[in-house]
Amino acid sequence: MTSTPEEFAGSLTAAFPAALETAPNALIVSHGTARVRFDYQVAPSWRIGSLQLPSLLVGITVLDGAQEAVEALIERVDRATQRGGG
Repeated sequence: MTSTPEEFAGSLTAAFPAALETAPNALIVSHGTARVRFDYQVAPSWRIGSLQLPSLLVGITVLDGAQEAVEALIERVDRATQRGGG
């Protein structure tokens, strides 16, 4: 993921205003009946010419919820963390 830890947390906070817990190098999101932990670590930046992009490695652990609820939560996280291009 091309993001800093602060950008990642900011995106999830905007998408799930009162449903985000923080832990060292992790964010836990609750939505409906689903609860998912996103562990992250900073990875080497990507360099494209003179452009340098931050990088995170993100692992996903399902803590609670039915498959459909978890899939909906992860899809919402994916949309919240996408960046526009152009």
